[in-house]
Amino acid sequence: MREAVRVYGEKTPNSNRPSLSVFANIIQKFQNTGNVDNKTPNRAKRATDGGNTINIVAAVLRDPHVSTKQLERKNGISRRSILQILHVNQFRPFHLSLPQQLSENDFAKCLQFCEMFLNKILFTDETTFTNHGEVNRHNMHYSSIDNPRWLREVDKQIHWFVNVWCGLLHNKIIGPYFIDGTLNSRKWERILKDVLPELLENISLDIRQSMWFEQGGCPVHSARNVTEFLNKNFGDRWIGRSESNK
Repeated sequence: MREAVRVYGEKTPNSNRPSLSVFANIIQKFQNTGNVDNKTPNRAKRATDGGNTINIVAAVLRDPHVSTKQLERKNGISRRSILQILHVNQFRPFHLSLPQQLSENDFAKCLQFCEMFLNKILFTDETTFTNHGEVNRHNMHYSSIDNPRWLREVDKQIHWFVNVWCGLLHNKIIGPYFIDGTLNSRKWERILKDVLPELLENISLDIRQSMWFEQGGCPVHSARNVTEFLNKNFGDRWIGRSESNK
């Protein structure tokens, strides 16, 4: 060790000469571990090295239904490391869908149902139009090397909105009808009672007497006074989100 300190000092005269204990620790580390590297081994990196990555990716390509538990048992690495390998290689888990099985006669029955029944449903919905042009920025992108500083001016200081109702019955548009202010249950009941009959004047009497009324899931549509009115005037021929609609 003394000779090693002397040689080290001769080869690196501009650096501080290490003590004997430094070389003693290096020798002890080499005798215990077979390595003189002071860095702590990275187990996570070792578990996701090239060999394990190739094995995991190959196994998934060979059998896309294989589970991480099976891969863990077969390859001897943790499930977390397996998920990391799959994520880095852009593998995502997709779940099974269970659509209703259709027989040959079902297609004709569905077509018959559409021709006989769907033409008797008054489909309705409302939406709100505003003056500040609300947009979902998550779906708006501008691909460029440099930041284009893409801007869209909005006016949120002066705010106005309008609610619009519209329907579709037997290939005919019913409305539109512009709702003044915020929609509430009393206003919606008045629209059903007074406005809707006027909008349906051009529809034949037999269709109006046999038609079904459909409304969306707006909380106003499920108010007690609204469902009572629908039950009274349409019976079981209305579609909506309410416990009263059976």
